[in-house]
Amino acid sequence: MNEVLFTYIAFIMSVFAMMNPLAAVPIFLSISKDIPEAERKKIPFKTATAAFLIMLTAFVIGQAILDLFSVGIPALRLAGGMVLMAMGWTMLNVQTSRTKQTTEEAEEAVEKDSIAIIPLAIPISAGPGAISLMIIAASYPNEIEGRVAIMFAVFLVCVLLWLFLRMADRIGNFLGSTGLNIITRLMGLLMLGVSIEFITTGLIEKFPILGQAG
Repeated sequence: MNEVLFTYIAFIMSVFAMMNPLAAVPIFLSISKDIPEAERKKIPFKTATAAFLIMLTAFVIGQAILDLFSVGIPALRLAGGMVLMAMGWTMLNVQTSRTKQTTEEAEEAVEKDSIAIIPLAIPISAGPGAISLMIIAASYPNEIEGRVAIMFAVFLVCVLLWLFLRMADRIGNFLGSTGLNIITRLMGLLMLGVSIEFITTGLIEKFPILGQAG
């Protein structure tokens, strides 16, 4: 029982690191300045709902999409691990990764009436790494309870995303740029660790002989 509990806690931490709700706070603050207050208050709920639906879709039909394009789970682990590594490295340097948001997407977001879906939900929150994690999680032989627990973990993180965006102004004032940078670096370090696990597992699955080395 303790091992199962530890597994789900680790999964929640992985989802939190990859969705990184705090990363959306400074972006939300910077691109929502000119949005009317009434519309601005609706954005957190729209963003969290959209992110949850994107993650749910990846979990439910992600494997079918992979099968359609003849992409195996080991290849997805490797690709997802490399994406996470790039994102984690930029977070360590407190930069906005282009795998999350390109310059063009940032400029387009400012011009739109609502930024809830793009870029805050996708690709800032439910980005390539988070989507890869859900497809990989769906490949495990989980019982019904396990699948429900995985989606509940995603739901919890999306609730945190909603809370952080609702409290974005207070969080920004309380932490300041230095505090936000420290948290971003910690999340980046955790994300790098997860990426190494993805890549290592993917290599062993793709080339089983590597698991027999030593």
